[in-house]
Amino acid sequence: MGVIFGIVNILIAVWFYASASSVGKQAFMWAVIGALSFLVFKFFGYSMIAFIQESSVDASLENLMEKGYVPSERSDDAIVKESVDEQSSALGVFYEFFPLLVALLGVAYIRAKFILKMSFIDSIKHKTPLMLVTSDDTNDDLYDTSKGFSELLNTLFRSNKKPKNS
Repeated sequence: MGVIFGIVNILIAVWFYASASSVGKQAFMWAVIGALSFLVFKFFGYSMIAFIQESSVDASLENLMEKGYVPSERSDDAIVKESVDEQSSALGVFYEFFPLLVALLGVAYIRAKFILKMSFIDSIKHKTPLMLVTSDDTNDDLYDTSKGFSELLNTLFRSNKKPKNS
């Protein structure tokens, strides 16, 4: 899951960079802010999951105490182990993707309010193309980056044999 979070973090930095450059703000600064805020919101999502699990264990312990169970030092660990065994796979998927969802919503809100200065829904509809700015030395000609690669492929796969004339 860490690899997925890393890829998403890089994509968010590019998303913030493109958004900031489309409205004329400092793009690199906003890319760093986007990546760091993603990490902060992801940590906040994990903290919320820890709180949910802790409150679930406390509720289970209180329920058992009402039935006459006397808690001991080992009882918390036993309840945690039992509750983990009883958890469904859907709850496990929720625990895995909840921090990602919190982080994505958090950075989308920051992008909407601080970069684009739009409402949240309008910012989702806003398209931010990633355009590379080049110097004026190109004489306004389009530079085809694939031309060199296609020429390389042509030379690699060109046969040395001359076609036979019939």
